[in-house]
Amino acid sequence: MHQPDDRPATPLEKNGWKLTFYDGFDRPQLNDMYWFPAYRSGRKDYFKRIGVPSRWEDHNAHYVIEDSVLKLRLSETLPFRANKSTPCVSCLTTSDHRFGATTRECQVLEKFSQKYGWFEMRARCPRGSGLMSAFWLHQVDPLKQEYTPEGERKSLEAGALEIDIFEQQGRYITDTGSKVDLNIHFTETGHYQHPVPVDVSTGFHVWAMEWEEGRIRWYLDGELMEMYEGPTPQEKMFILIALFQYSGWIGEVDPNLIYPKDFEIDYVKVYAKV
Repeated sequence: MHQPDDRPATPLEKNGWKLTFYDGFDRPQLNDMYWFPAYRSGRKDYFKRIGVPSRWEDHNAHYVIEDSVLKLRLSETLPFRANKSTPCVSCLTTSDHRFGATTRECQVLEKFSQKYGWFEMRARCPRGSGLMSAFWLHQVDPLKQEYTPEGERKSLEAGALEIDIFEQQGRYITDTGSKVDLNIHFTETGHYQHPVPVDVSTGFHVWAMEWEEGRIRWYLDGELMEMYEGPTPQEKMFILIALFQYSGWIGEVDPNLIYPKDFEIDYVKVYAKV
């Protein structure tokens, strides 16, 4: 397993756990047995059909794999957009879907999903206002995700539907530390902005989340960050990894941002309890 620098990778064997998913990006092309290289194509396709505007001009991922590291990349021109400050995203997912004539007719295109377990990534995140590196989970059933098929965001009444393993806003990365968002949508108490005493843009760090019924724990480099107890999602979930750029709750995009910006990922792995 390739280990670029800083915090070392954890071993593949994990006592008491079975490895169920692993990609170390040790080949020069993306492995299509594992990933869809786009941001939620099924939702974008349905938006187009019903005339709902999409935030993204181009939802296809822009990425490179170099030295066994996946780099989800934003450049001045890719993903395609009108100008470099226009909202864009480079994203990989392990499941997607397509609706038929109605939302009751649905084809799920699933490569990997799991209910409960240990989800881990070794990564380096970019700095910059209006940037966000994210590693999160959605339920496979598109009717049980955080938005309705028509694009309306759900609320507490919908219950726990999404787990954010981490959302790292680039504006919150400094030389002396960072702040990371950890969430369970939609719950009253499962929301944290946790301070970490490291600059997560200068080296690789190991992010992990343990999910069991009624409890979720988040870790950075083996140290517990937060623990939540309460409602958790009830369906199997798939993986999403992405680098976003837009002006909004993650800050305003700097028009003078220097590209490329990379969310660098050494590996993604998942375990199930044995």
